[in-house]
Formats: sequence, structure tokens, C-alpha cells
Amino acid sequence: ILPDLKHTGSPWATLVGGAVGVAAMLAVRTLERRMKGPVGLLTVTGIDILVDGLVLGIAFAAGAKAGLLLTVALTIEVLFLGLTVANELGEGGTSKTRVVGLTAALAVLLPLGALLGGPVAALPAAIRGAFLAFGLIALLYLVTEELLVEAHETEDRPWVTAMFFAGFLLLLLLDEMVG
Repeated sequence: ILPDLKHTGSPWATLVGGAVGVAAMLAVRTLERRMKGPVGLLTVTGIDILVDGLVLGIAFAAGAKAGLLLTVALTIEVLFLGLTVANELGEGGTSKTRVVGLTAALAVLLPLGALLGGPVAALPAAIRGAFLAFGLIALLYLVTEELLVEAHETEDRPWVTAMFFAGFLLLLLLDEMVG
């Protein structure tokens, strides 16, 4: 997303889109801290997946290469989010049928968000730049606030660090192969 954002030629659109992205992610963070239990988990996870889908649609608007790379990364993320939600709901006494149904409903939010982000391609370059800035901020939020913070809540294990860099290397290789 960043290379496409750098070429939009509109610093104001980047500033506005980035500021809206920061505000939206801080609102999600506040919501996450206030809501507890299964409803809170489902709400925050649903918002996260919908925003991920929106970012995916924006990435495809930027170009097929960016969209493909983000699809791979988000597929892995949504898989682990689904497993986490299913596990948490299952431990809370929710029936297996309901766990599967709720998890499947969450998964549908990714393509829905992507459909919402798709029309960005038809917008003028400056407005497209604002959406790209929003998407970039949303992705950075995910990495800095969710993944890195949670990674340090447990004891650091070398294999976890190795897996992070292996995944990053895999995305770099995929980027080269897509070319």
C-alpha cells in the first residue's frame, strides 16, 4: 500500500486519511477495553475483520499485486482469529453449532469489507490516497497494538520470533514472484 500511497501526490489527502485511520483505530481500542465477554469479543473481532476486508478492497484498488499479497497475509490472520474466537466461545459454554455459526458469520465480514473497499479504484487519485492512508494506518495498528503487545505478554520463544520472520520472508518472496 505504501508505494501506491507515495505516488498519489496529495499530502493533504494522506494527512486526512491517516488521521481518520488513527481516530478509527483508537475508537476500536476504546471499544475493546469497554466491552467484555463473548459479545465484546465478537464485536471487536467483527470490526477488525470488516476493516481488514476494507483494507483488502483498497489494496486491490491500488493494484492486483498489493491485493494478492494482502490476501495471503489476511487469510492467515483471519484463520487464527477464527480459531481464537471459536476456542473462547467454546470455553464459555456456547454450543458447538453456535460457535461454528458465529465464527462463519465473522468470516463473511472479510469479503463484505473488500466489496466496500473495491469502488475506491474509481475515485480520483487524491481521495484514493486518503483511503490508502487509512488502510496503511489500520494495518500498522494491527501490528503495533495487537500483535506486538500480545506477543510480549508471554515468555519470548525463539521459534515464535523465527516464525514471524519466516512469514515476513515468505511475503517478500511472494512479492518477488508476483513481480
